[in-house]
Amino acid sequence: MKFSILPSVLALASSVLAAPGTLKPLLKRNPSGSFSLVAYSLDSSVVDIFYSDGIAYAGDSSKWTYGSVTTDVTFVIQDTEMITTATTSGVTLDSDTLLYIRPTEDEVLPVGFTGNGVTAPSDAVTTNFIFYGTWLMWEYDDGTLSDSFRAKETNVTGVYELYYDYSNLYPSGYKTPIVKSSS
Repeated sequence: MKFSILPSVLALASSVLAAPGTLKPLLKRNPSGSFSLVAYSLDSSVVDIFYSDGIAYAGDSSKWTYGSVTTDVTFVIQDTEMITTATTSGVTLDSDTLLYIRPTEDEVLPVGFTGNGVTAPSDAVTTNFIFYGTWLMWEYDDGTLSDSFRAKETNVTGVYELYYDYSNLYPSGYKTPIVKSSS
């Protein structure tokens, strides 16, 4: 089941904000240059998205001691792919490290990264990422947009593993973060 109401709500919101008598569509906007991804609605403050051994997490990366390679990251969007760069001193990611989701029916699956000796799952998708304002979205082939990210707290307080809920199952035990660019 696709979540298709969001574009309608966003279009309505943009028309309400438009000057009387004018209707302007809400336009897709991709950040220019390098940016971070952040998650809202997980803790009382905004938390960063970070990389650890090929999996995407949200929270303070310095608290996460379980990964062999853990780093804060920045992104550049190019041709709907999210190219990932390490920002933690002494850590380098492969130049082709990309953010991926796994849009698989009736499953809530981890968000991750390609490259760096980590084998990405066969159903991993690295394309069709776009932004609506600062909100990270994934675009279905039919043009429908989705921001169905989920997060589940790990055994470290304030650190969450990031997931993608293709079928909008809203499973218990998961939070529903808003993932946005920092710019």
